[in-house]
Amino acid sequence: MIRVRFHSDCDYFAGCENMLANFFSDEKFLREYEVSFSYRTSPEYEEGFKARVPAPPRLIPLPLLDFHQVSGLANGWPNPFRGLYKALMRVFLVKYWLMLWNVRLLYRSLGAEPIDILHINNGGFPGAASCLAAGIAARLRNVEKVVHVVNNLPVPYAGPDRWLDWPLDRLAVRSASLFVTASEHGRRALAAVLGLGADASVSAPNGIAAREVTETPEQVRRRLGVPEGRPLIAVVAVLEPRKGHRVLFEALARLKKEGLSPFPVTALGGDGFLRPELEAYSRELGLERDVLFLGWESRHFNLFNAADVVALPSTGYEDFPNVTLEAMSLSKTVVVTAVGGVAEQFEHEVSGLLVPPGDVAGLTAALARACGDAALRERLGKAAAARFQERFTARASVERYAALYRSLLSPRMV
Repeated sequence: MIRVRFHSDCDYFAGCENMLANFFSDEKFLREYEVSFSYRTSPEYEEGFKARVPAPPRLIPLPLLDFHQVSGLANGWPNPFRGLYKALMRVFLVKYWLMLWNVRLLYRSLGAEPIDILHINNGGFPGAASCLAAGIAARLRNVEKVVHVVNNLPVPYAGPDRWLDWPLDRLAVRSASLFVTASEHGRRALAAVLGLGADASVSAPNGIAAREVTETPEQVRRRLGVPEGRPLIAVVAVLEPRKGHRVLFEALARLKKEGLSPFPVTALGGDGFLRPELEAYSRELGLERDVLFLGWESRHFNLFNAADVVALPSTGYEDFPNVTLEAMSLSKTVVVTAVGGVAEQFEHEVSGLLVPPGDVAGLTAALARACGDAALRERLGKAAAARFQERFTARASVERYAALYRSLLSPRMV
């Protein structure tokens, strides 16, 4: 039996952790592989993990340290002291000391049992410090293969913090047998930043398991106070600039000025530091009665199921979002910007409507079509669901990785 250790490091069970839930819930995979899981322990992460993985594999919680934990200690300080603190962190190479601490802990944990594959689930690149350390520790322990998964776009060498990362990145590259991204776009970006050779990276699209729907569309609309007859647009995204909420609001304001009737209600699931600014902007554009700020929806699958249209107007730094896959699984019409690997999830005009990022006019036209044409919504939704079943189910995504493992290991081990 092939022995696989998974490793992840995240403050909470975020979207980039969904593939772990797929692996740990797949009965066929668990019969064929001996699985263990190490992670940076925290109450927030463990709460989210247990909610998504009720029957986990053997768990190895570790007191790992991340650079953002240490740098975040100064977040409430006055600006001069905060700047000095962060400068001193660079001068004393704190990232390197944290790396040594994490390598030590991971080296010890990897020595407790023989492992054939270390699967590192990293949010981005460089991402979490312990994800880089895990690869180094695995090589020191002579683990057969190290698969380093990068779930978002890499950060280029564009400033002093990233320049200091360069030696650590080189170690990560030398430690990895293979880098894996969810999209071909992400793979090309990672290869360009890290200077990877042609055989050093592949793309393997993520998948999702369908969530349980616990409210009918009518119940959701009543709960939100959406009047009968008005289309409902759902957007689930953290409230920060890259998600494109301001572009969405400008498109909605144009639709209102053009007299679109019935005018849609837009429900925003998610929170973030931009919320006060966005609430003020919605009032400025006269949309305060048309845009609902819901905060975090614990069951946003219910919101998607009730929506006529699901939108994601991201303007950048987006690779392979799960929310779009969730909308596809529910046969929803999706209006999305063609950023990162999103364009690989949909076929424009076949399974979704894609517009260029930041294109207010294009987004306005796409939303008008989607809200005003029930036949279009039915056609796009059916095609999206078929594409999801073909490519993006949890089972399909796990099998892609199982095939990848088999290709990496020597024939005697498979």
